[in-house]
Amino acid sequence: MSEPSASPVLASVPESTRWERLTAKYREDHRNPVNHALHVGVGWPIMALAVILIPFRPWWSLGLFFLSYGIMWTGHFVFERNLPTVFRHPSTPFVMAWVVIRQMARGARNILTGNPTR
Repeated sequence: MSEPSASPVLASVPESTRWERLTAKYREDHRNPVNHALHVGVGWPIMALAVILIPFRPWWSLGLFFLSYGIMWTGHFVFERNLPTVFRHPSTPFVMAWVVIRQMARGARNILTGNPTR
């Protein structure tokens, strides 16, 4: 017996279309360059450090996690004047992170195998 799909409509949409929709929504919610810089240049690197530190310094990791979100939410509230997507759709950051990690892994695999066309 096959597992039911979470969304039959989304399952039928090609991956590139879903990625393009997610990317377009991200750009729409992050038009202000200061907000974008707070996400990409500050928040995401702090979050990456928090993930790396989990096994070594869990309390530091937790603090960095909250600091990261606080910085990114400040960008939304102060500069963008909109509600962060995570408030409306809590799974979005995790979906976006998974998609980015998967694409980076594919790119690394293509470089290592010498197959840059895929």
